[in-house]
This record gives sequence, structure tokens and C-alpha cells, in this order.
Amino acid sequence: MFILTPPVLYYTWVYIWGINCPQLDDFAVLCTMVDLEKAQTLNDQLSLWFTPHNEHRIVFTRLIFWLVGSTNNGAVDIYKVLFIGNLTLVGIASIFYRALCQIQQSWLYALAISCMLFQMQFFENTFFGMAAVQNLGIYFWLGLSFWKLTQVAQQPRQLIWALVWAIFATFTSGNGLVVFPAGVFILWFLNTKKWMILWIGFGVIITVLYLHNLPHQSHSFNYSQLLKSALGYLGSFIGASTNTLLPIFVGFLILVIGILLNLNLVFAQQIPLKVHSKQVQLFLLAFFIALLATSCMVGLNRDIASAISTPRYKIGSAITVCLIILMIANIQMNPKFSFLIGLGAATIFSFFCFMTYYKMTPIIKANRVIYQSNLEAFKLKTKGKAHAPIVFEQEWLKIWKAEKWTFPDSRN
Repeated sequence: MFILTPPVLYYTWVYIWGINCPQLDDFAVLCTMVDLEKAQTLNDQLSLWFTPHNEHRIVFTRLIFWLVGSTNNGAVDIYKVLFIGNLTLVGIASIFYRALCQIQQSWLYALAISCMLFQMQFFENTFFGMAAVQNLGIYFWLGLSFWKLTQVAQQPRQLIWALVWAIFATFTSGNGLVVFPAGVFILWFLNTKKWMILWIGFGVIITVLYLHNLPHQSHSFNYSQLLKSALGYLGSFIGASTNTLLPIFVGFLILVIGILLNLNLVFAQQIPLKVHSKQVQLFLLAFFIALLATSCMVGLNRDIASAISTPRYKIGSAITVCLIILMIANIQMNPKFSFLIGLGAATIFSFFCFMTYYKMTPIIKANRVIYQSNLEAFKLKTKGKAHAPIVFEQEWLKIWKAEKWTFPDSRN
């Protein structure tokens, strides 16, 4: 019952505050839907599906928009898109719960994970359709791929499914490419060299296809800023925006703890750390490496303040904390001590979770008012009446005239 409270609360908030109003990158996806309808040849259509959006090839995101539109004569309901994107959190949680079941740990650890996943620090994903699909979906596909890879030693056919989910990850968000180098660690420590070579081969092919004709992104940075931004991203779940030192310090602690809890894989003789399941440990290690790589990518593209304070990025930090919780749960220790750790984690993160709702709900309300005002302004525009300034006015007109988006009903 307690474990279900955070997700029920989370999706209640999505239901109440979500709105069918495109914003930011939503317009880029919707304009692609318009262009797809005008494409004359299969080659033109494929080009549009795979055309880069910044440094990403968002094929899966476009597919979700298209599928939602296909249920409504082509008009995409952003409210439905963001709900679908947010549902992938359930998928991430189910993978983590399965890992806990495999190591037969206390439900308290599951409660701590539930509170970290279904909180409001990344509230942008509750009303930003593309962000929900991309920033949440990417971790679901990564988790599925890594979990399947851990089963390859006993069930070689699972490599096929691992590859399928890896492709989904790659073409959902640019950081999905890390699935291939991170997955190598799983296959290496499982001593499945044959499948590792095959995995690397597939990874090289998909990476080359992904990078083909990808516009070069120029970056100006120094290593100090990159390190601070990456560590700040890892520790951004605490929500600090004015004081960057705290999330950077928390990110550093996460990095150190994650490394220490996996050193036994390399130094088995020197570090007698025993775990309940090596399969779970390798899954968590690969996922942790993927998050570290993602933090570096964010550090390359965002300054320190943006890496820490951008709400939709905080899901990565929350998942990293979940991985640390699972790593600790996987250690063989005195059952009473393990229970106390689980109790402490569940208590702290339960309080943290509900505080995010207290802190972020007024911001979510204010944002919804802004989006409703934008909708009213655009409605006046379509009627030829005077209106307030509209962001993305030309794009909005394009998708509205092409009937790829229509005004929401009274509900959303």
C-alpha cells in the first residue's frame, strides 16, 4: 500500500495539471508530422523520421506523436503524449522492483525507490509532451536492454531483445548510444566473450548509422566546468538552484559510493565484498555507467546552473540515487542492519518526496495558467482579433492549419 502511494499521487498530478498545449520542442515534432504528410516518396519520409533534432535522432518520440495523432484524424493531443511518456516511469520502477525481488530484499527499499521515482522535482515532464517521452523513455529502454544483457549467459537469445531495446534507446535520445559501451561491462564480467564481440559489432554499426550526416555540435568548455556540471547533474535531485556547491558535492558522493560498491568486480581478492546477485550488480553497474556518461554529455551542452536547475533533467539524478539504493540493498550484510538502512532510506525519501509536491505544486499551477493564457491568445489569433504576444506563433499556425493539433476541450 505504501509503495503505491507515490505513483498514485504522481499520476493524479499529471491528470489534474496536464494540458493539451504544445511548447518548445513539441512544435518541432508536430511540424515534422506536417512535413511527413507532404512527403512524396518513401525516401523523403524516412529522411524526416530520422532527421536530427539538435544532437538527437528522436524517431521513437516522433512515433509516439504519430500514433497519438492517428487515433484522432491526425490531430495530436499533447495531454495524451505526456501521459504516455510518464507511464514509462512505471516501467523503470518495475525493473527496479524485479531486481529487489531477485535479491529478496525488504519492501522498505522498494518504498524508497518509489518515492525517488514518483516525485515532482522533474515536474516539467508532467506538462511537456516531448520531454516526457524522451527524458523518461530513454531510461526505460536502457534499463530493459541492460536487464536482458545480464541473462545472455544462460539464455543467449536474450541478446536479440537487448539489441532491440538498445535501438529504441539510441533513437529516443542521443545519450542512448551509451547503451553499447556500458553493456560491454556486463558481457565482460559474465565472461561471454563471443556475445560481447557480437554486441560490439552491432553497436559499431548502429553508432555509425546514427552519426551519419549528424550536424556537428561545437562546444566551448573547460574541464573544470565539465566536471562541475556533470557532478551537479548527478546531485541535482536535491533541487538547489542558487547554491551550486551542494549538488556538486552530493554528485561527488554519489560517484564515489557507486565506484566503491563495484570495486569488488575488479579486485575480488583484495575486496571481499559479497553480493546477493552478481546479475543484479552488473545490471546496476552498467546503468550507473550510462548515467555517468549522460552527466558528461549534459556537462558538454549545458552550463553548471542549467545542468543543476533544469527540471526535466533531474530524472537522471533520481535514477542514479535509485541505483545506489539498489547497490546497497544487494550487499550481503547483517539482516537487522540491512533492515535499518532500508528503514532510514524509506523514511528520508518519503519525506523528500512529499516535500517536492509541497514545493513544486504552486509552480505547476502558475505554469498551467501561463499555458492557458497562451492558448487563449492563439485562439484570438485564429479569429483575427488582437492578442498578447505568442511564442512559436508561426509554428503554431502551421500545425493548426494542417490539423495536426486542435484546441483542447474543456477538460485539458
